[in-house]
Amino acid sequence: MSAERFDPADPQLICGLSIAGLGITLHCNDPALAAALRQRYRDFPLETEPLLVARIMLAGSERTAPLYDPALSFHDGLIRFTTPSYFGTIDAQAGRAELTISSTYPLEDIEYFVRVIYALLAFRAGGLLLHGAGIARTGRGYLFCGYSGSGKTTVARLSPDDQVLNDDLVVALPDGDRWLLYATPFWNPTQVRPGGIKCAPLTALLRLVQNTTVFLEPMGAGQALAEIIANAPVLPADPTLSAALLLRGQQILRAVPAYRLHFLPDPSFWPLVEVLA
Repeated sequence: MSAERFDPADPQLICGLSIAGLGITLHCNDPALAAALRQRYRDFPLETEPLLVARIMLAGSERTAPLYDPALSFHDGLIRFTTPSYFGTIDAQAGRAELTISSTYPLEDIEYFVRVIYALLAFRAGGLLLHGAGIARTGRGYLFCGYSGSGKTTVARLSPDDQVLNDDLVVALPDGDRWLLYATPFWNPTQVRPGGIKCAPLTALLRLVQNTTVFLEPMGAGQALAEIIANAPVLPADPTLSAALLLRGQQILRAVPAYRLHFLPDPSFWPLVEVLA
C-alpha cells in the first residue's frame, strides 16, 4: 500500500494509545495493521492529546522472523534505525517519528519501536522506562529487577491475587515527593499479561537473587544506582544523557529504598516485602 494512504482523518488507519498518561498515535498505511495494533493496545486507550505522532509504513514481507534488537544510533537528539527492512527515526522533542518495515511480523517489530518511543517520552516527563516486574499489592507498588532468568516472571506468577502491572517493562514517574509505577502493554505469551489497575505508588526496588533462604539485603547507594541504570533501556546508549540519567536514578533512590531480595520459587518472600515502607 502506498504512502498516499496516510490520512490523518481516516480512523481506520490510526491506533492511539496512552501509557502513564503519555499518549501517542500510530498512523499506518495499512488498515488491517492499524486494526491489529488497536486490538493489541486496547487496554491502554488514548486519553489525552498525543505527545508524538508516528507514521508506520508496511512495505512488504521481506523479513520472516521478528527483529527484537534492531540497530539504532543517536544523532543530535534523534534516534535512527538503520537495519535492512527496518529503518526510521524518532524525534521526541518535535513529537514525530517514522518507521518503514518489510516483515511478516509487523506487530512485534512495531512494538519495539513503540518501546523506544516510550523510553524517550518517559525520560522527557521526568521518569524512566525500566526493565522489571511491577506488582501492586495492597495499594503499594514493588519493582522486581534482575537479569533475564533471574525470576521476574516467576515472582509475577507467584502473586496471583495481586495486580501485575507488567513482568518485564514498567514506567516510573515522579508525583510530588513520591514515585508512581505504571503498567505497560508490552508482553508476550510467555509472560503474565498486565491487567486491572494501571499504577501504584512505588514502595521498593528489589533486585532478585535466587537462593535457598529468604531474606532482604539492603543495597548500597552506588549498587542501587547501577541497578537502575542497567535496567533503563535505550537511554544509556546516548552519551549525552549520561549525567541526566544518573541524576534521575538518584532522584528515585532518594524516595525509594533498594534491596537485594533473596528468594525461593514460592510466595514466602511476600511477608518480608510487604512490610517495607
